[in-house]
Parts: sequence; structure tokens; C-alpha cells
Amino acid sequence: MKVWFNQSFSLRNIVARIVSERPDVQLAVSAIDPDSPVCDVAPEFWQEPARGTVDYPEWLLATAIERRVDALVAQRGRMDVAAMADRFSAAGIALHVAADAVTLRLLDDKAAFSVALRDDATLCPTIPVTTAVAFEAAVDTLARNGAVACVKPSTGIYGAGYWTLDAIGALQHLADPDARRITPEVYAAALREGEARGESFSLLVMEHLPGLEASVDVVADRGDVLVAAVRTKLDANRQRIETRHPLIAHAAGLVGRYALHGAVNVQYRQDRGGAWRILEINTRAAGGASYCDAVGIPFSTTWIDVVTGTARRFDADVDAEIVAVVRAEQRR
Repeated sequence: MKVWFNQSFSLRNIVARIVSERPDVQLAVSAIDPDSPVCDVAPEFWQEPARGTVDYPEWLLATAIERRVDALVAQRGRMDVAAMADRFSAAGIALHVAADAVTLRLLDDKAAFSVALRDDATLCPTIPVTTAVAFEAAVDTLARNGAVACVKPSTGIYGAGYWTLDAIGALQHLADPDARRITPEVYAAALREGEARGESFSLLVMEHLPGLEASVDVVADRGDVLVAAVRTKLDANRQRIETRHPLIAHAAGLVGRYALHGAVNVQYRQDRGGAWRILEINTRAAGGASYCDAVGIPFSTTWIDVVTGTARRFDADVDAEIVAVVRAEQRR
């Protein structure tokens, strides 16, 4: 069976694990960067066209047909690819994408997602805003409850655009930009300036969560959870991986609700009282996949087994701490 992963982030460790433990699967991986680290471990590596140079979903379909691919595991361009599911099926190509296009659009829009979860007790206090006036009112609302506010775009990944609104002075964010701290007044002034130029924005003003961060890393088969592990970031280097954790039941409920498929992760963080609050659902694999594999949880192999139709549920008690180690490996 020939399986193609189109890369949206570094799949090196995942691919290496699949190649080692599932040698019967003919695996191909593609990426825009011809020097992507995954090219060293992928049995077949294809360079993708530069962004904006082709109709990407059409290129995927044509390439899959040309190269006789049996299954495409869509990681990049998931929403547009999901909208073409019928065409992949008609071509005899099994499409594995995290959800249908409507669900992917909902989960990508954090404002819409917060509305969908408005009755969920784990939802962080969140106020969507599209004007400077609404932004200032939202910050005041959270402050009245004694919370520090933060802000982030309604769409985006990897924390892009996130700021905590607790800087002491206007210059503090310039002195230490990596801390991502700014005063509400400076942020509001920037919004008003943007409005004056006719710019639009969609933001979420939220309660800042100062506690531990956790990710529930899941492999699912059309909403059925086969592997689930909670990865709690204890500090900059140490992470705890658990398969018996209260967050798993909540994350599994969301996976079932949205019929999520393949490798996904649900992000949580503790509030000032220690309660877990949901942040978002990422419809792709995350770094937790490699940590799971490292402590004996068969994350990567279960993911490929879902694609080949041979997956089994993993239900063992794992509770392990692991230190993040970067190993230098010689390039081919």
C-alpha cells in the first residue's frame, strides 16, 4: 500500500518510527523545502511547488493519480483538500483528513469554536472583538473579575499574535518582546490606528491562564479514540506523559462530537485556581507524537495502522516523565 503524507510540520520522528516498525508500508512524504529534515528518513521524498504557484489541492490530486498513491494523509491544506473528498474517492484514493471542510473551518476559527463550546465548563472566559471599543470593554470586563487579560487572533497557529495585557509601561514590550507582554492602552491605540486606515481584525480577549499547559494527543478513527495521552509541560525541559488523566475523557468527547480522524491534539491550560481550561483543537499531529513513542505508547504506528485498516486500541497505564533531548544526526 502506498501512503503519502503531505508535510505541514516536521514529520521526521514519526516517519522514522513508521519506516522502522511498518516496513511493509510504501511511504512517501512531500514538502516545499527540498532540504526538509524528513527527506533523510522518508523512503520517497517529493518536493512540492512553492506556495501560490499552483492550485494546491488540484496538484495533490493529479500527483496522487500520477504516482499511484493508494492513500493521502493530508496535513497541509487540510480544509481545501477535505472539500475535494469526493474527487479523491472517485479516483480510488483513500483520503485521510482530520474532519470534513465545515468542521475544519469551525475549529480553525477560534471565535466560532468558543461560541460552539459556550456551555462547556472548561471553556476559558473568552470575548470575541472586532473593534477597538469592544476590545477595551472586554479587557475591563475581565479586570472586574480580577483576571489578567490576554489577546490573540481568531485564526492562527503556534501562538502567533498572542499578547498578555499586563505590561507595566508602554516600553516594556520593546525591552523584552519575547515575553509577549503589552499594556492594554498601547494595544488599543494600535487597533484604533488600524481602524483609521480601514483595516479589519478579529480577536479573542481571554482570561490569561498562568498554570501548567497540557496537550491531549490523540489518534482516532472517525471519532473513535484509539490512542490518547496527556502531555503536561512541567518546565522548559521536562514533560509528563500519562494515559490515565481526567482530561482524556473531555478530549475524547470532543473527538467524538466532531468525528475527528487521524492524529489530532487538544490543548488545555490551568487557570489561576488550578482548573483546566480548553484552548483549542489542532487538527494535525503535534510534538506529543514523538514523546508518546519514546515512552512506549504506539502513537505513530497506530496512526499509520488507521490508514491501512489494521489499527488496534491501545489501553495501557503509562505515567512517565521525559526530558526533551535534541540528538544531532548525520544527514545523508
